Amino acid sequence: MFVVASDRLHSLTSAELEYVPKVILLRECEQYIDQLWDRLPEHIRADSEVQRYRRCLKHYNLPSQQTHVDGPAPLIKNCGECQRGTC
Repeated sequence: MFVVASDRLHSLTSAELEYVPKVILLRECEQYIDQLWDRLPEHIRADSEVQRYRRCLKHYNLPSQQTHVDGPAPLIKNCGECQRGTC
C-alpha cells in the first residue's frame, strides 16, 4: 500500500518520485505536474496522459482568447483549443 500526503509530494526527490504510481500523481498533484516535471522519471514524462496535465502555454492569453487572462494557464486536458485538435 502506498500512502503519502499530497503536500509531501512537492518535496520528494527524483529518486523518491520513481516509486510514486502515476495514478497517485495525477489524482493528488493534477495542478502541480509542471512544478514536478523536471523531477519526474522519464517513463512518466513520456506518458501522453501525464503530458495532458501540463499547462497549455501555447494558447494562453492569445489576443483571440480573453477567457484565461486572470489566473494560471489551463491544463492541456482542459484547453478548448487543444480539445478541438488545433495543436
